[in-house]
Amino acid sequence: MVADGLFVYGSLREGGSNHAWLMRTHPEGLTRAWVAGRLFHLSAGYPALVPEPDPAEPPPGPGWVRGDFVGYEDEGDLDSALADLDPLEGVEEGLFTREIRPVVLEGGHRYRAWAYVFHVERLPRLEKEAIELPDGDWAPYL
Repeated sequence: MVADGLFVYGSLREGGSNHAWLMRTHPEGLTRAWVAGRLFHLSAGYPALVPEPDPAEPPPGPGWVRGDFVGYEDEGDLDSALADLDPLEGVEEGLFTREIRPVVLEGGHRYRAWAYVFHVERLPRLEKEAIELPDGDWAPYL
């Protein structure tokens, strides 16, 4: 499966504590985007996206998580960026899983992007222990 870029929705976004880490991967650009899912704020100080099927209505709105689509020159640059970001996101430790998700850009264009997500099996625990953000935007915590 091939992705067109990366979707970031938490501390890697502009204004986030790890945005500089993202910028050192030399992206070509960032644009506002949405991924279908539910967003939670964890007590550890970062968000968790649980993917879901696309809502009936286009973004923004319920069932969409706001973030940025990050583009790279080519697949090699994207792979290099992911190799740099995976340790930060705790992929090897199982904190997040990286998977390709459909992403909708601000202008309505659709692409496929890697996103760091929590698996749906963790949803019951998130519903008990985390704060769900119904508007799908982690910006107030940046």
